[in-house]
Amino acid sequence: MHDEPADPLRKAFESTGYVVRAHPLVGGVKHVLRVGATHPLLDAALTAHGHTSWAFLTAWNPHARAHGSRTNARLQRTLRGLLEARGHHPVSAVGVADDRSWFEESLFVPGMSRDEARHLGGLLRQKAVLQGRVGGVAELLWCQASALP
Repeated sequence: MHDEPADPLRKAFESTGYVVRAHPLVGGVKHVLRVGATHPLLDAALTAHGHTSWAFLTAWNPHARAHGSRTNARLQRTLRGLLEARGHHPVSAVGVADDRSWFEESLFVPGMSRDEARHLGGLLRQKAVLQGRVGGVAELLWCQASALP
């Protein structure tokens, strides 16, 4: 079982637009993902490329604590390299608070399983990641820190 954060942190995650930037792997259009919502246009694009699952990840601001732009950029480069080394093809994305008070550069990962998304979130010291399956709803997965595989 994974510990879920206190209500303010949960509310912050739930009041975020998870923006997947336009890219051929997602049908060439921008998608805004929401916790608990279905995303049929994204599902259709993923299905066309043979994917049945996805994850939305960031390496920014580990432990839900603000870090400087240089640190966040370095962490994000590390995440991209890790994903590519595992054979994933990440799509540029950004998480944006509904009130626009903050944002985090992110990556949308077609084909990533629930278990791998949760594991990477823990590895990146993230509190949660967003994950989904074609035909399902976008779901927050609460993470715990994990050791390198």
